[in-house]
Order: sequence, then C-alpha cells, then structure tokens
Amino acid sequence: MLKNIATLVAFFIFFVLQACCVFAYSIDGEEEALRGSGPIAVKNQMPLYLFYLQMSPDKASVVEKSKFVIDADYLISNVTVSAFTPATSLYQVDIDLEVSRITLDLRYGLCNNLEVGLEIPYISLSSGYTDNFVEGIEDGIGARTPRSRERQGSYEFDYTLIYNNKKLIEKKHSTDGIGDISLGAKYQILKEDKGFLPNLSLRSAVKFPTADEDEFLGSGKFDYGAGFLLDKGFFDRLYFYLGANIIFIDKPGFLSDLGIKKDYYSGMVAMEYFFTERFSVVAQVSGNSTPYPSTGTNVLENDAYEFGLGVNYTWKEKQEVSCYFAIIENINSASSPDVSFETGLNWNF
Repeated sequence: MLKNIATLVAFFIFFVLQACCVFAYSIDGEEEALRGSGPIAVKNQMPLYLFYLQMSPDKASVVEKSKFVIDADYLISNVTVSAFTPATSLYQVDIDLEVSRITLDLRYGLCNNLEVGLEIPYISLSSGYTDNFVEGIEDGIGARTPRSRERQGSYEFDYTLIYNNKKLIEKKHSTDGIGDISLGAKYQILKEDKGFLPNLSLRSAVKFPTADEDEFLGSGKFDYGAGFLLDKGFFDRLYFYLGANIIFIDKPGFLSDLGIKKDYYSGMVAMEYFFTERFSVVAQVSGNSTPYPSTGTNVLENDAYEFGLGVNYTWKEKQEVSCYFAIIENINSASSPDVSFETGLNWNF
C-alpha cells in the first residue's frame, strides 16, 4: 500500500515540477512561431474495446519529409462495472480492474504530404494501484460510480461477460502482453494559411492480430479504419481540432455468440491554448459508437464519451522534445473507464 501511494505521489510531484519549469521559462522574451501540439491521443480502454482497432485523436499536419517522430506513451485506466439485463439477466457484465497501456508510436515523413506510422502497444490487465485514489476523488466531488464500487472491493480483479448463462469471458487473474500492432498512413491534402484555409488530412490504418487472443488482449483478426483530421489556428495561440473515423471490425471467436456489428465510429473535438510559446492546455471531448447489440446494459449498448484535460510542455534547450500529461473522465457511465491518466514524451528528429 505504501509503495502504491509513494508511486502516485512521485507521479504528480513530477508534473508539478514540470509546471514550475514552464512558468520559469515563460519570462524569456524570445517568441517563436507556435505549432499546435495536437489533441489528447487517448483510446477507450474499456476492456471490451481492447480487441478492436482504435484510431487515436491526432492533428492534421504530417511529419516533415525524411524526419522521424517517436512518441512514448503511458495510459492507465481505472474500470469498475457491474451490470445485468433487468428481469431476464440475459447479459451480465462484471469488470473490476485497471488497464495499463505502454505505446511506442513511430512515424516517418515519406514525402512532403505523407507520413507512415507503426504503433506497438504493450497492455496489462491487473488489480492496479489507483482504486483508493480514484474513490477519494469521486467522494470529494460527489461522483462515486453508482452501485459497482460498493459491490466490488478495492484492488480486486474480475473480468466476466455472461450471455444466456454462458461465460464468454471469465478471467480472475492479471495478464499482460503485446497488443495488436497497427500500421497507419496520413496524407495531408490542405495546408493552413493566414486566411481561412485549415490543415486537412485523410488517414487510414490496419490492425494486425499480434496479441494473445486467449488472454483477451486482441481479437485474433484484422481490423481496418479510415478517417479525416482537420485543425486550424486562431489569434496565434488558439487551435481547434476535429476528427472522425469509421472502423471495420471482425468479432473475436470468443464473442461468436453475440451479434456484433461489422463497423463502428469514433471522433473528437478539441481546443488548445498556448499560455507561453512552450506551455499549452488542451480540452477535449472524444467518443465512439458501440458495435454491441441492444442488451439493456449501459456498458454494452451505450455509446462512449470522454472529457479530457491535458497540458503540453516543450523543453527550451531541446525544441524537438516535448512532454504531456492528461486526465480523462467518462461522460457516459460504464461504456468507458471511470477515469484515465495519460503521460508521455514526444521526440522529433
């Protein structure tokens, strides 16, 4: 317990210190042309969506020709769900765990308007270490997750999906491993000017079945996606981002009894404001439709919506290196994690 508390304290102290550095540097009068850092690259880490391709929120501009970008990201989500179909109990879902995702996102500018990328995730499902911290925050603001947190104790692990008395998913212990690797491409068709012309890009992605299906970390199938990204800067310090995607999925074998749709949609809208040339704040709403049938349970049949608030900071000495931190809270209960924390480093070279 003490180790977990110390980890959390150290985690937040690090970002408090980073914020102090930001404002210390803000007195430097040397102004530079600002470039939008981009929206929060969060994924819906509800375990029942881990099987499928997810196209993260992104900005429309592409990596410069012959340049590399490496993004190392850590995202942890606290999930607690206890739901069943009223009267019939045809569906029953019990999830109490934490999802951790470490992602290495590699991008390369293939030509002036085209970038390609490879996303390699490592996923862990465990009892975690944030239960008491999250419960303390929820109690403080009067937003405790209804019923499920009272039914399920802190630092427990449960991942169960029952349909018509058949256990499609039953896992009572932690697991981890490489997730499904994705290959993506983004082509910029419009470049922002000083008038009304925005940045506009088209993108696509394919997910390869590299994860262990038996551990419920992947679907064992290929998924495909396509979408667009649009962003525009205003008043030199304000940026708006918009994106939408369609994902074509193939349901995993362990969910063969469910009538899952063959596609679902995702999107985001975000705003970024630069307080200094190196420090910005991002507010974002993202979401996705559900591929699951009507079940009478909000975790399966409700669309997912999340609100995120993040900060970005670029180091003065190394302009090509930046870090970010974000907190993401679910808006539509149970169809996405209760709360997520995301942090990472971005390196351009």
